[in-house]
Amino acid sequence: MKKLEKQFWRRYKLLCLVRVLLVFLPQTGYIHPDEYCQSIEILAGDTFDLDSNRPWEFNITFPVRSISIPYFTVGLSYKILKTIDIFVQPWLEKSIITPYVLLVIPRLFICLSSFLCDYCMYHTCVANNEKYKSRLLILSTSYIMLIYGSRTFSNTLEITFFSLLLYFVSESMIFSNVIVKHHEYFKRRYDNSETVVDKAKFHKMSLLLAPHSYRRFYIISTIVVLGFFNRPTFLCYALIPVFFWLYRSIGSKSITPLQFHSRSIVILLAAIPIVACLILIDSFYYGYLTWGEVGMLEVSIENFIVPCFNFIRYNWNEKNLEKHGKHPLYLHFFVNVPLLFNILGIFALFGFGDLLRKLLKRKYHLLPTVRSIKGLMTASMITPLFLLSSFSHQEPRFIIPIIFPLVYLYGHKIYDEPDHSIVETKDVKNDINKFRKVNKKSTIPFKLWLIANAVLAIFYGFIHQGGIYPAYNYLAKEVNVHPNTQYNIFTSHIYSIPYSMLLQPKPDKLFYSRTSKYHKTKRVFLYEEGSKDLEAVLQKINAVSQVLESKRVRNKILYIVPSSLDKNINAIRVNHTQISVKKVTTFYPHLSTEAMPDITDFIHKVAYIDMKSLNFGELLMSLCDIFKSFGLSVYAIDAVS
Repeated sequence: MKKLEKQFWRRYKLLCLVRVLLVFLPQTGYIHPDEYCQSIEILAGDTFDLDSNRPWEFNITFPVRSISIPYFTVGLSYKILKTIDIFVQPWLEKSIITPYVLLVIPRLFICLSSFLCDYCMYHTCVANNEKYKSRLLILSTSYIMLIYGSRTFSNTLEITFFSLLLYFVSESMIFSNVIVKHHEYFKRRYDNSETVVDKAKFHKMSLLLAPHSYRRFYIISTIVVLGFFNRPTFLCYALIPVFFWLYRSIGSKSITPLQFHSRSIVILLAAIPIVACLILIDSFYYGYLTWGEVGMLEVSIENFIVPCFNFIRYNWNEKNLEKHGKHPLYLHFFVNVPLLFNILGIFALFGFGDLLRKLLKRKYHLLPTVRSIKGLMTASMITPLFLLSSFSHQEPRFIIPIIFPLVYLYGHKIYDEPDHSIVETKDVKNDINKFRKVNKKSTIPFKLWLIANAVLAIFYGFIHQGGIYPAYNYLAKEVNVHPNTQYNIFTSHIYSIPYSMLLQPKPDKLFYSRTSKYHKTKRVFLYEEGSKDLEAVLQKINAVSQVLESKRVRNKILYIVPSSLDKNINAIRVNHTQISVKKVTTFYPHLSTEAMPDITDFIHKVAYIDMKSLNFGELLMSLCDIFKSFGLSVYAIDAVS
């Protein structure tokens, strides 16, 4: 057993190392623009005085996102980086602030915080006498932890908050169950005692029991508040754990229903200090409250802002949600769960079906109870799914926090810890019986799990929009090499390029020389054309080029587009004689779902080719064209004189 224990911890530590190393590679995959927009763009701009595209969520007039949590995660990592840069810059004679560093440092911070999820899983299993090895192994091999676990999404922090909340609630439930059992035992012995001495002894023993009714109340309240300010939808996740904490041991002889109400009051009162603190941070950040107003005691209710309530008001309007994409209500259950959790998600769907079957057949005694950890995890998995499915806008990342209860409930079904059986075998040659250990557990689900997560990790970690990171890295170097040139960068059929990564100073930033102070004019302009027709994009580029030429501005125009559209560009650029279009470089790998590579030619050749006239050269060329289309092309546009 010791050998198996050591083997497990070696594997687990290796997986932890892989999670950290993936941060430093770095992962070039780009899952969603919010990864940059809701954290890096804001705080890189604020911390390093870089020009950035502030998203609408952080609009001062109607902010719907709290700055508090991003500030203490991404912002804190940037503050540390800025301090290091101040001391290191004189030695190196250059700044260490590069696109790579701006990307990796906050990811490292988020990645390290994701290990709290592993910590909570281990201690929850140990406290409840569950096998922890299989669950830790499934958790650490999930691409959710390997890829999402190091990204600067608010959803990633939501995983951590949800895991901590479930851990502290389950620990409180287990502790309360033990104390209540001891209390009832002492009460029974007290009632059955015949002498005063015995009664006094058991009464004294019951008084020595640790208090449990308000256990961890401040920590639980703080986690709920932080989770709410991080993402208001966290209330969907916190609802069940908080209810289970309030309902602990209710129904036993020593706990009255009044305890439920007293616990509710205590947990609400405990939330007041942290809520007030976070509201103050947001009010100061968005300019609703200033130190001058505080000093003059000119503070009113209008000086405070709660972005989370604005978030709820905004998303409560169905028309606002439709702007971001309207999805069928079943999407989370039947598409996003299998997509995110693959085999684990399939086990969960079958498990949910089994619960429904027992419920319909009125086999209530077979359902998880409200006093059990299994009941807590089951309800914490199902309830958020139902609540979030009631909204028409459903993205997969919205439900990644349920990985914690999913792994706890079904992780052992994918990889069950070795359970060796002793079997007797006959050695015919020596006419003796031998005994050997046999592990009868199937490894097929675990192998499928590893393959599925490896494929998804590669896709979302390195291929999906994977050319954007090397592209903005290239642009940052290009722009800084030519400080007197205006750059006009057009993009289409790709996600937005984070402007802060181009390392351009804010237009209002003051620079000082020996004799004066001055501003630097904005010289890098981004034109995001979405999925517009290429003809329309080139027409706009042509128009911008003519304007710049007429003003005699020293400029450079670049057009960044998926390589799958190279043939289309080559076909239509002949219609634009006033500009020359020349490919500068290509970054691999890159896949834009907005412009999928065309494989119809290859399929046609394979499907209809005559084996006698098979030309491997043509097939190889067609295959090479497909591989080349998995890239991101950078074109230089010049005016033809």
